[in-house]
Amino acid sequence: ILLRDLFGIATLAEVTEELSNLADSILEVACRRIRASLARRYGTPRTNDGQECGMSVIALGKLGGRELNYSSDIDLMFVFSANGDTDGPHPVSNREFFRKVATTCTELLSTYTAGGLCYRVDLRLRPDGRLGEICISQEGAMNYYEMRARDWELQMLIKARVAAGEQRPGREVIESAEARIYSSTLDFSSVEAVSATRERIHEKLASRRAGADSALDIKLTRGGIRDIEFLVQCLQRLHGGREPWVRHGGTMMALIRLADKKLISASEYARLA
Repeated sequence: ILLRDLFGIATLAEVTEELSNLADSILEVACRRIRASLARRYGTPRTNDGQECGMSVIALGKLGGRELNYSSDIDLMFVFSANGDTDGPHPVSNREFFRKVATTCTELLSTYTAGGLCYRVDLRLRPDGRLGEICISQEGAMNYYEMRARDWELQMLIKARVAAGEQRPGREVIESAEARIYSSTLDFSSVEAVSATRERIHEKLASRRAGADSALDIKLTRGGIRDIEFLVQCLQRLHGGREPWVRHGGTMMALIRLADKKLISASEYARLA
């Protein structure tokens, strides 16, 4: 990927998508092997009706939008399908089993070794953030986004997708939240609430940078990458209820679709892209 990037053989969109696909593959293999190892010890996790219990690894942020770069953190959320217990001689609850899967996977990927580390894994975007369960049940996640999620948490789900594990639990969580993300009656107050949060983040960043060197931060400064991503997501929330076409996790593709529907002008598209 790096060589194709350096030699100009691949476009930016191709490079970030391939870096994302690589991360998906690493996540898939890591979780599968960790789960198999734990199953040998505790048995197969099963729901209360005897079905095998699945787990989804939901990607958010840059990985969710398939726009990962070389130094990106990977923002993850772990969701298991239903409560129950493992069927081995030393059973544990499905909640405990998948908590072990998620914890071990996170530690494996983010541990520093002689060869460096694989990824910095960030779990803070999960329901209830640092205070939340590291792996939440599908029902628990659906109830959270239906009843308690803040506006910025709903907006964050625009980029959510299942990156590894079984598709169904994670996909059903994301689909169940879409009615709140893209409400056809959404008014500007929801965007203003997220904007107020964004403004507080700007103020914190400004206070941290006070006295530091004045080098341009293309990611976090006003008008930088974060602000452009934020603007695009606000437009997606405002128009996505009436125009499902603009629902897309990737910022560049979302800009193309917003321009296609004349929701931004050609000059606005060019400047933001």
